[in-house]
Amino acid sequence: MEFSTRTLKALTVVALTWCLIAVVTPGAYAAEPSACQRSPRYAVAQLCADQRQNTYGFFVTFAYPAATYTAPSSGWEDFTNETQFFTDEAMTKSFALGLSMQYRGTQTNYQPYWVDYTNAFTRHTIGSPTTASDLKVHTFMAMPHCDNCNTWDLFYDFVFVGTTGAQPNSFSHHLMTGWTLADMYGPVALSATQNRVMFLNGNLQFVRYDKTVTATRAPDGNCAPGANPDYCWHFDTNVATTTSGSVQYVTSWDVTKRIVTPGTASTSPSPFTAASSSVDDNLLRRAQDIADSYRVKQ
Repeated sequence: MEFSTRTLKALTVVALTWCLIAVVTPGAYAAEPSACQRSPRYAVAQLCADQRQNTYGFFVTFAYPAATYTAPSSGWEDFTNETQFFTDEAMTKSFALGLSMQYRGTQTNYQPYWVDYTNAFTRHTIGSPTTASDLKVHTFMAMPHCDNCNTWDLFYDFVFVGTTGAQPNSFSHHLMTGWTLADMYGPVALSATQNRVMFLNGNLQFVRYDKTVTATRAPDGNCAPGANPDYCWHFDTNVATTTSGSVQYVTSWDVTKRIVTPGTASTSPSPFTAASSSVDDNLLRRAQDIADSYRVKQ
């Protein structure tokens, strides 16, 4: 499955015909410039992690959400929950793993994928699409292919799915995770998702990000009275944390999207229910087992 022609053409658009209210929420300290400081072209709800410490991979889990629509039957939607791992300081080279959801007026197709943005935007689907969420938590993981090499092995649900092309560096300082919506913006709602994100440190251990090296962006659409409802939207977001000593660590980036109406859009937050910690711990143990096997190999 490829992105629609309509979506690919939209990628070339420099100016939008509607107004974004840019909202970027930095942590108390951001060690490096962040992709979340850029103005998005689409409706997004993303968390960025930017730190001087070298990171060598990532592990992200989330359950596929349910989607509902108020659009006519001819409506189109392309939206992705993607984790992007930048491999240069300018954040122009990267690879990513994620879930693509495509709506074509009759049903929503769910398709996991990985993409190599560094090497000719090479996109690879993983398995066959489904037409509904299985309500299970799925895993996305990137591991360095070898010691000090600049390619990464990618895993979906702990199954190897491919190796990236050569990247500029063998490490990263920048990561971004979360949602991007293209085509339709206002007439779609998403149930809550919780991107539980961890990074691989130099000891090949998966660890959480310090909240102070993170930032978020989730700009509202144009919801002024009389505005076009297609371009009015609002995401409810939350950065869930756990505290160790005096440090807050990010456990998940929580996002849900309701359908809102121009002039009456409510921005009051919706509650989030955390996934079972035992399930999360079991998945982390499996991820760490793979990381440990790479340590032996290297």
